[in-house]
Amino acid sequence: MPPMIRKMRCSDLAPLTALRHVAFFDDGKHTQQADVTALAKLIDGDSFEAGFVAEVDGELAGSCLFVREEIEPLHDVSPWLAGLVVAEPHRGRGLGSALVETVEKHARSVGCDELYLYTDAAEALYAKLGWAVAERMIADGQPLVLMKREL
Repeated sequence: MPPMIRKMRCSDLAPLTALRHVAFFDDGKHTQQADVTALAKLIDGDSFEAGFVAEVDGELAGSCLFVREEIEPLHDVSPWLAGLVVAEPHRGRGLGSALVETVEKHARSVGCDELYLYTDAAEALYAKLGWAVAERMIADGQPLVLMKREL
């Protein structure tokens, strides 16, 4: 069965936050329960913000968010593509690109003409998808790139 990209739903929260915790929050700054609460608000929100998941053979394989604000923004810009994650066994199959394209399509559908993201490791992926570097910086002692996409 081919991968399916769809809007996030409440039944995704447990496996999704487990995946996101390992990818983004293993430093302890954001608990898994705090992530459940934030994602549940996103699901129940105003339909401007949105979360999308990739599903392969009924299994949650990845996710990406469209949000007004980043968790800890270093720039006063909006909106954001955030939280792109693909589970290790599903990487290299185009799921990340499909999730990014889905978020971009959603952003256009709600009237956005630009989108931002932070990345520390996936600059090449985003550049391949048409994103441009807006700024390079050091955050918490680590390199970080602010990227922008004109929609």
